[in-house]
Amino acid sequence: MRKIAVSIIGAASFMLVGTGCLKDDGFEAQKYGIEIAEVKGVAFPQANSSPLMGSINSQTTAQDIQGPYVTLEQVASATSNVTVTIALKPELVAAADPDFTVLPDGSYTLSTTSVVIPAGSKSSDAIKINIPNSASLDPVKTYALGLTISAADQGYTVASNQKEVVVAFTIKNKFDGVYTLKVRTTGWAAYGIADGATYTYPEDFDIITVGANSVSSFSNYRGDNLLPAFSATGGPTAFGATSPLFIFDNGTNKLTDVQNTIPDDGRGRKLEINPAVTDSRYDPATKMIYAAFIMKQNGRPNQYFYDTLTYVKAR
Repeated sequence: MRKIAVSIIGAASFMLVGTGCLKDDGFEAQKYGIEIAEVKGVAFPQANSSPLMGSINSQTTAQDIQGPYVTLEQVASATSNVTVTIALKPELVAAADPDFTVLPDGSYTLSTTSVVIPAGSKSSDAIKINIPNSASLDPVKTYALGLTISAADQGYTVASNQKEVVVAFTIKNKFDGVYTLKVRTTGWAAYGIADGATYTYPEDFDIITVGANSVSSFSNYRGDNLLPAFSATGGPTAFGATSPLFIFDNGTNKLTDVQNTIPDDGRGRKLEINPAVTDSRYDPATKMIYAAFIMKQNGRPNQYFYDTLTYVKAR
């Protein structure tokens, strides 16, 4: 809010004083000659929007998730420290998304529940949610906390329509990331698929956490999750009705299975690990993935894949 000094129209003037975060009534004030007093309020500026989303790695060492910050709803900075009290409000989580899971007690700590907006400032530091051991959480779930501003000192009111926010996050397993992909295939030369040649696919692939030890892939070039390959002339292509799920052993990092997650469209396309290759794996030192697997289809010979995924960056 701001204080607007305007000419008085007519014989009387009006003082409008509201609570919470009010809309800017500057236009109406100028139209009707109303003076609007500045309201001393505090708010989450991120409120009334989608949940604040983030992600962390699945690991046994502590990580922080950045949550909301608190601001003053006024033009001037604070003349003295303003302490704002934050409380948990679990019911906000289901209201934001019924698929969210409330972060269990004991699995996190809040950096503070007494946020301070320092004198000379209009904003606090962000509240942080510390997760000491994300490996104990289920990577299939999206966890969330609901936070509300319950009080403020120094005569500040709490903005009624900007006092609640939801912070949500997902957990990425160690295989998750952005990779480049090299593909070598054999077996389907008769069907126009590259046979024995190695090609690099255009643009990166997102390798996406599905479970604690499984990932799917998404081609940023094609914009889908279909199984990538190359034509006999080296052109990038993909197999319809075939989307791979890669499953690892978390202890040994070996690739133990590859499955097709798309229902059979009548061709009987199935994926399985290539038993003749014993070193399909994730290498934690280089973050590279080596995947040798087979695609089977009714009435055709086996199509063999030898994929090499090179880590680029976190997703």
